[in-house]
Amino acid sequence: MGKVSRAFFENVIARHLGEKRRDVVVGPANGVDVGVVRLPDGRALVLTTDPIYIVPQYGWERAAWFAFHILASDLTTSGVAPQYVTMDWNLPMDIEDDQIETMLRIIDRECRKYGAAIVTGHTGRYEGCAYPMVGGATFLATAPKDGWVTADMAKPGNRLLVTKTAALEATAILSNTFPELVHRRLGEDIAMRARALFDSMSTVEDALAAASVGLRGDGVRAMHDATEGGVRNAVWEMAQASGLGVEVDLTKVIVDPAVAEVSKLFGMEPLDAISEGTLLIATEADAADEVLASLRKKGIAATDIGGFTKPGQPCTDRGRPFRPADRDPFWIAFSRAFAGEII
Repeated sequence: MGKVSRAFFENVIARHLGEKRRDVVVGPANGVDVGVVRLPDGRALVLTTDPIYIVPQYGWERAAWFAFHILASDLTTSGVAPQYVTMDWNLPMDIEDDQIETMLRIIDRECRKYGAAIVTGHTGRYEGCAYPMVGGATFLATAPKDGWVTADMAKPGNRLLVTKTAALEATAILSNTFPELVHRRLGEDIAMRARALFDSMSTVEDALAAASVGLRGDGVRAMHDATEGGVRNAVWEMAQASGLGVEVDLTKVIVDPAVAEVSKLFGMEPLDAISEGTLLIATEADAADEVLASLRKKGIAATDIGGFTKPGQPCTDRGRPFRPADRDPFWIAFSRAFAGEII
C-alpha cells in the first residue's frame, strides 16, 4: 500500500517518460514535489499531480479541504501559489448530489483564497470507484524566470528548517479514524489535541511565508513536503535530490506531545511516519533567522535542525550516517487498527 518503491521508480517509471524535451526543466524525480516547464517568454510553468483523496468519515467539508491542500502543498513548495486547477472526479455510485456540491463549494472557497481558477475537469459516478481515491487533479502556476525553487536546489552551507511537528498526518488521521480507541487509551485531552492536528495538514501557508523572505540567493533555496516516510525520509530525499550530504540533529525536530502519545499507542517512530503539513526548508545561512521569524509571525512553529554539506558527503544525524526506513510505519499501524489488533 502507498507509493511505489524508489527502486521501482528508478528502474521502471523513470525509463518510460515519453519524449525528452529541452523545455522540461524539472521532470519526475524522487523527493521532488513539482515539475517545471520553461515557457517561450522565459517564465516557468510549475505543476503537480496527485489523487483526489476523499475520506467521508472526516465529514465532506474537512475531506474536501484536505484534498485541496494535499495538492496545493506540493505546488507551493515551489514558492508560488496555485493559479490554475484541473480536477477529474471519478466518484462512487452512492454519493449524493448535495455531497458533491459540498465538496465543490469547499474546493471553490480554497481556490479563491489563493487566487486559483478551475479551468477544466470531469465529474461522474462509476461502478468500481471507491474512497479514498476518487480521481486526480493537477495544480499549476506560472512564475518569473528565477522566481521558483524545487526540492533539489539546496546548496552546501544552507540551513535546514523544519516546521510544525513530526508525524503530523499519521497522528491526525489515526486519531480521527479511530477516535474511540485513542480516547479510551490516551484520555480526552490528548485525543482532542491529536484530532485537532487535522487542520494543520497543509504546508501552503508555511511555504508562502518562507518564500516571502525571498527565493534562491535572497533566502529560500529549496522546500520539500514531508509526506510518506516522514521527516527522516524527507531530509534524506532533499539531500539525495540535491546531490549533497547533510548534517542534522533529528532530536531537534518538534514532536508534539499528542504525536508522541499516539505514536507510542500505534507503534510508530514519529520521525518515519507520514507527515503532510510538515515542511522542510533549505535557506541561505544568513536568511535562516528571517525565515524563522516570518513563519512564527504566521503562528507556525519551526526549528533549525542542521545544514547541507558538500557533494559526496554522507547524510548524518549527530555524526551517525542514516537512511530512511524501508516502509512508513503509518500503513502498518492503520492496517492493524483497522483489523482490531490494537485495542
